[in-house]
Amino acid sequence: MHHKIITSLLLLGSLGLGTSILDDTSAQAARWHKGAPKIARGTWTDKPAVKGGEYDVLQISKKKLVFDDNTPNMTHLKYKKMGKRRYKFRGYNGETRRHQSMSTMYFVSVHHVTFNDSGNHLSLYKK
Repeated sequence: MHHKIITSLLLLGSLGLGTSILDDTSAQAARWHKGAPKIARGTWTDKPAVKGGEYDVLQISKKKLVFDDNTPNMTHLKYKKMGKRRYKFRGYNGETRRHQSMSTMYFVSVHHVTFNDSGNHLSLYKK
């Protein structure tokens, strides 16, 4: 009788330990990672309303993010995965000489994203 109770307690304890280990690894997924995710790298543009018209360009490499020529570059990029298709970027802004973390990117599909930076909400497509 005591043997069955001890066996069941050991089994429950090992299941609880396994669950706590799994919880710790999923908690680390929300940390800041160096660089930019591979899926976000490349040149993203919006479609101009008029042929030959002006359009926005977002270029992302492993270590920097450039939005048009008017917005300062973010270097020393880091990213955090905020959900299944949402990423948050943080980097060093040379013009203001401080770190910023206000840029987010949401993947509608592999070739279509929405990008938010300092209140600008853009729909961009992979070039």
